[in-house]
Amino acid sequence: MARSKVPSEERVFSLVLALVASTSGLTKHELLSSVYGYSDRYREDAQRASLERQFERDKEQLRELGIPVEAVDSPGEPGNNQLTRYRISKAALQVPPGLSFTDRELMMLRMAVLAWREGSLTDEARRAAMKLESLGGGRDAPSIGVNAGFGTAEPSAPALLAAVEAGQLVEFDYQLPDRDAPLARRVYPLQLHRFEGRWHLIAFDAHRVATRVFLLARISGTVTVCEPTATDPARPDEPAALIRLAVAEMQALQRETRATVRVRTHSRADARFSRGAVVCSEDAGSRVLEFGTVDMHELAAIVASYGSDAVALEPPELRARVIELLRAVDSKHGGTPPCWGADQSPAESDGRDR
Repeated sequence: MARSKVPSEERVFSLVLALVASTSGLTKHELLSSVYGYSDRYREDAQRASLERQFERDKEQLRELGIPVEAVDSPGEPGNNQLTRYRISKAALQVPPGLSFTDRELMMLRMAVLAWREGSLTDEARRAAMKLESLGGGRDAPSIGVNAGFGTAEPSAPALLAAVEAGQLVEFDYQLPDRDAPLARRVYPLQLHRFEGRWHLIAFDAHRVATRVFLLARISGTVTVCEPTATDPARPDEPAALIRLAVAEMQALQRETRATVRVRTHSRADARFSRGAVVCSEDAGSRVLEFGTVDMHELAAIVASYGSDAVALEPPELRARVIELLRAVDSKHGGTPPCWGADQSPAESDGRDR
């Protein structure tokens, strides 16, 4: 029987995020088919019983950590465990009355927690980490069930976070997808913000004297702290309004920029893209989802990473970029890209019904 490659601590943490984020609760089917760590095996019928036993063990682990998982019977069919809805009440997490954190404090606490490996945390620390996550606001739907830690693609994060706290001016190289060479940027970092499952830097650009948003994965080289010169503008005294405006503009761009992707039902691609998406059509093995995005280039890389589980349909530039990425991978591994049609992706070239 195939085992998930997702570490158990990531699976359990993703389960907590899903249960806290849901106000009305989720059925076992909804959890197992969408939560990171379960969904990659859920589409295999032979694994269903094993997954249900894993879910029961994970629930007990959460209860041992002091996190109460509530089970709510269906009013129409009490006792039918397939219709039972599970949830975690924020009120039941026993957070001390009157305890509150500012957005900056929550960000710092979450980053401190994510900087440690799970194995180094005591049970008390793990319980505190999950409670802190449940208090945090502003999680975008696509990031639920995805590890929120900084990875190898964001080596600039620690230096930028330190600059946010110190109010320092920094310089770094930024690689745009349509340019051969990176561009130098000189900015006051204001906040690290997670949007669409990726980390962004909201900053005040000293050259443009305006707020700009940078994807951390595109920051190359070293982040260097520098002293302001006579020609540099001062750091904004009250950056909160600029941050709110930048986030609002990202949300507006996401609403306006639409993408359509066909995903294999119950796959990790389905779990990643289905939250907040509109289901355009559905058949026995796949469904077509429409959703918004702020970055077609990054979305193309994500779609391509799911291989045959996801096929880009619209817009044409997204589809073309995914095909280009898949052809590059195939060519690197000794494939023969010319065998594909001009508008056909490698995932579709074997004639499988998507």
